[in-house]
Amino acid sequence: MKEGIRREVCGHIKPFVINTTVAAPVQPVVDWHAIAAYHKPSGSTEYIFKGQLEYLNCDYYIDSLLQIDSDNLPKVKELRDTNLQKQTKYAEFKQDFNAKSRHAIELMIHTKWESQNWGMPKASEYLYNLGQYGYINLFDPYLVRDAEILYSDERYKVGISYDGLLGEGDIIEINGGYSGVISYFEPENQEYLSEKSGSVKVGTTATEILRSRSNRKILFVCNNGTTRLHFQFVSNSSAVSLNSPFIEPGESLSMNFENASWSGGNQHNWVSEASKYYIGLHLYGIRESGNGSVSFQEFY
Repeated sequence: MKEGIRREVCGHIKPFVINTTVAAPVQPVVDWHAIAAYHKPSGSTEYIFKGQLEYLNCDYYIDSLLQIDSDNLPKVKELRDTNLQKQTKYAEFKQDFNAKSRHAIELMIHTKWESQNWGMPKASEYLYNLGQYGYINLFDPYLVRDAEILYSDERYKVGISYDGLLGEGDIIEINGGYSGVISYFEPENQEYLSEKSGSVKVGTTATEILRSRSNRKILFVCNNGTTRLHFQFVSNSSAVSLNSPFIEPGESLSMNFENASWSGGNQHNWVSEASKYYIGLHLYGIRESGNGSVSFQEFY
């Protein structure tokens, strides 16, 4: 039974920047399908990605909006006002100072399932002219109450839109991060061997039996002639070296990366440790006398 692999991953969501003067439609900022595909190992099977948002922030600088006088800010006395009274005061404040009155930009969070249209905003917040850079944590409290945004599903996207007009130099930037776990199986390695066979006539002139092949795995050579056959590697000199490896008439050579063996049992000047160096090289043959065929079969 093959064993699966489980690995933890994390990453940043590509920053989404709004600096146009015309409000744009909903733009995706979290694409779980793209995130899962990014972490998928090449060739993996039965791949599963499970992730969650770790943070989603909004940094902004909006200098073109009308500033709100501090006297108009909602008066909330923490020790005396109930939560309902606080919410009521904030709601009344936003009714007077909003995108229509040019006091704010409304930033809205949307969700989308597969090819469906973007739904109504899941949450929204007003961005005001603070006279300095502003910051909002969209993750808490705006997203933590909506679990479908927090957790990954490859069919799911989270998007941003805004209502209001931005001026020259205004900018809104959304940044986020996520973590997750990927589970998958790696494909089993399957090796396939190709085969080539044939024969050549070899006499007293050096003759090429096989060209070099770096991925050669196994080699068989048989001397079908009536005289001794000497081997030469790389060199095609027609001078016979009596110290070179050879095959007697009717013998065959079996060779792989680790060793070589003769059907007659002798080594015939062969150095066993040299097999791994010779198996992929050019192979030439030459006889001391006479002429005869040499058959071969190679696997690679």
